[in-house]
Amino acid sequence: MVSTPLAVVLLAAVVGMGVAGLVWLHRDRPGAGPLAAFVISASLWAVAHGLELAAPGVVLMERLVQMQLTLSVVVPVAWLVTVLEYTGHPDWLTRKRVALLLIEPAVFVTLVWSNGTHRLVFQSVTVATTAETSTLVPVWGLARWGHLAYMLVLILAGGVLLIRTMLRTTDRFQGQVLALLVAITVPTVGHSIHAFDLVHASFDPTSLGYVVSGVVLSGALLRGQLLDVAPVTRDLGREAVFAEMDDAVVIVDGSGRIVDVNAAATVFFSAGPAELSGRELASELPDLAATVPDAGKRAQTETRLERDGAVRYYDVRITPLYRSYGVVSGHLISLRDVTNRRQREQRIDVLNRLLRHNIRNEMNVVRGNADLLTDSVDPAERDRIDRIVRTVDSIVDRSNKIGRVSEALESERARPVRLPELLETVVADARERYPGADIGLSCPEACWVDGSPALTLAFEELLDNAVEHSSTNPASQARQDAVQHVAPAVSVDIDVTVGDDNVVVRVSDDGPGIADHERAVILAGEETPLQHGSGVGLWLVKWVVRNVGGTLSFVDGPGTTVEIELPAAARPPTADRQTDRQNADESPTDDSPAS
Repeated sequence: MVSTPLAVVLLAAVVGMGVAGLVWLHRDRPGAGPLAAFVISASLWAVAHGLELAAPGVVLMERLVQMQLTLSVVVPVAWLVTVLEYTGHPDWLTRKRVALLLIEPAVFVTLVWSNGTHRLVFQSVTVATTAETSTLVPVWGLARWGHLAYMLVLILAGGVLLIRTMLRTTDRFQGQVLALLVAITVPTVGHSIHAFDLVHASFDPTSLGYVVSGVVLSGALLRGQLLDVAPVTRDLGREAVFAEMDDAVVIVDGSGRIVDVNAAATVFFSAGPAELSGRELASELPDLAATVPDAGKRAQTETRLERDGAVRYYDVRITPLYRSYGVVSGHLISLRDVTNRRQREQRIDVLNRLLRHNIRNEMNVVRGNADLLTDSVDPAERDRIDRIVRTVDSIVDRSNKIGRVSEALESERARPVRLPELLETVVADARERYPGADIGLSCPEACWVDGSPALTLAFEELLDNAVEHSSTNPASQARQDAVQHVAPAVSVDIDVTVGDDNVVVRVSDDGPGIADHERAVILAGEETPLQHGSGVGLWLVKWVVRNVGGTLSFVDGPGTTVEIELPAAARPPTADRQTDRQNADESPTDDSPAS
């Protein structure tokens, strides 16, 4: 007669033990230990209730009820500890707080097993017999109701922490939190209904609730990675990054009050993080507070702050912080010291001006004097004058090219460029400069890339290098003695391949190839005193290509092949409108004279 209720509670015990085994496999993860204690105590509670239903006498029933009440003190405490560890608040569990947390369970267990002397837990008991079972029906005393209230408070506290986490975290963690909430809510509701006698039942439905909890927790462990990937791990990682990062970080609330600062930011303040909490940023660092935008807005600027008695420059990035439902709770302010970078940029600007203007002017003076000497020297020495003139012209041309590339890199941004049109212009100009060269071009008509006009300079440089360094070009052997850039039998091919999201341009020639140390320097992206290139041409190409999001590489094989990969772009609508206008301009009108 007792088979059906007993089967239910024993099923709860079996499921609970299975879940405890799964939790034990993850025992090194945050929250695994207390979660195992929670599941095991709930399972043993179900076993004790099942034995109560099958017990033959009142005395044995009463002892089994006392065992259930003893196990009931473990469930809420283990649940709360599980939630604290899972949500990243284990530091709350100090020795003093744990001792306070265990006072009520210890007192209640003592009252349970000494109930015969005071009757504070249950005053009297009766046996309710149905067609299926016999169960003990106690008349609960004050201690039992107090313990029930304590259980509900602990469970509610854990639930609040979980709901708070669920509102602030990602979808994966929201599913985990929901599983934990269901796992505690179902048996708690069932136990409360039975304790307050809201629904008359032949047995305590708490056991059935733990069956549901076991199924939910099993799914969360096996599919939701409940203990493998927990928000506490993510939060601890974020805290470590915040504390250890070299950039100074200040967090302010919506009213501009300081919430937290990391170690790197303490150099700006006279007090520590704990003392700064709640102070107005405007009163501590007014220059920094002036950079904070309105709520919900991002900002990036540069400001000056005093540090260690000296003025330093900082790149300031300000990001809004959001709570649930898009509510802005404050701003995160990160500061990166750019003083050295700023000084280095100033030095580079001065050197660039000297190279582009002063040296160019001085080279013009040298060239002018060389021209004047041409008619006054012996004809046999005029080759030396010509060599000086060509060298000066080369320096001036290189300076002008570096200047154009520098201006392009500073001002131009990537935009859709029709590659065939750009390459056709470059090839046509190269054929005029090198009339004896055979320059081939293969490029699909419908080919657009993310680029800029500076790509013209990059491809011009590649073609110049390909022709001038070709093995069949006399200039490659004695460029200093050549009078014109004539390259008989020089062969250069430009081949364009269009992929799904990229466009590859290969510039190939039959020259001796680029030296390995030249390639290594360009690919490494830096020069050293022991490893450096012989010119700036390939550097200019690399800078232009990198500026538009592309890459430069070299292909092994006969001759020299430089491969440039550029991001593909869609044909812009403006190009379609321009084509329509051109077609309209070229089409005859009714007023046009007949041919």
